[in-house]
Amino acid sequence: MTMPPRHPFQLPTTVTIVFRKERDGKITAHALDFDIVATGDNREEADKKVCLAVRSYIEFGFLNGWAEDIRYAAPDEFWPPKGTDLKVTGTIEILSRELLVYTASPFANEHREATSLA
Repeated sequence: MTMPPRHPFQLPTTVTIVFRKERDGKITAHALDFDIVATGDNREEADKKVCLAVRSYIEFGFLNGWAEDIRYAAPDEFWPPKGTDLKVTGTIEILSRELLVYTASPFANEHREATSLA
């Protein structure tokens, strides 16, 4: 698999998260700007977990001098189609800055099997 080119890291001002309901009833939250996924028993739990994972991931990367390797967006197939109605649903505070959290539909790609993102 070919990795995207490395670019100097700039902390984005937004993070896009899509949610999907899995066949087992769990909810998966996918932070597309960093290709980070978390699963919970409900949307609130999945959202809380993925936001914490994004924050921890970015802070850990900075603390270890990996700034150029932090930001890798999910492949295009995971992003909502252009024109999808996105809503601001919260913020993630990182390094004294707030990132707006945008979400697509409540359950994008419902019942789609999760595939490897690595």
